Amino acid sequence: LPGSGFDTYEQQDKVLVGLCGGTGCKAAVRILQQQGFAVMGAVVRLCTDDPVVDAAKEAAKALGIECITLNASELASQLAEETAAPADLRFPALLAAADRLGIQYIATGHHARVELGSDGVHTVCPAVDAALDESAALAALPQDTLARLLLPLGEFTAADVQEMAQDFKVNGTV
Repeated sequence: LPGSGFDTYEQQDKVLVGLCGGTGCKAAVRILQQQGFAVMGAVVRLCTDDPVVDAAKEAAKALGIECITLNASELASQLAEETAAPADLRFPALLAAADRLGIQYIATGHHARVELGSDGVHTVCPAVDAALDESAALAALPQDTLARLLLPLGEFTAADVQEMAQDFKVNGTV
């Protein structure tokens, strides 16, 4: 896939990937591994019986990576001064866990891109595939989050991701 998001990072830079168990997240893990990252997974538990947790753990096992579970309600009490909704706690949870683990980057399977301008400001940009674009959902993230956020799927179309998922043997729905 020429000119398409396969940038090279320092060998074994670490990244904590937010997992949900879907094919997109699995493909994101494999893309990051191909870029030279040491990948660890994390799932943010938003409620007591969150089915995403089991799906993410199964995906991590299939991918051969470790996956930790982060509890959003505990994080919410730690961040009491903020008024974020539970879904908005995923990024602070990933960052807090990455900091505790000494991991530089976080990543998700969102379809968007983060670009660094010449002025040093990070901007959320639309995904290459407009039909999958999730940039609006990420636009309000603070600069310190955007500076550490990798979005490997933003450079690819749905067909590209599906093809990579087949190549990576992580098929399913994107």
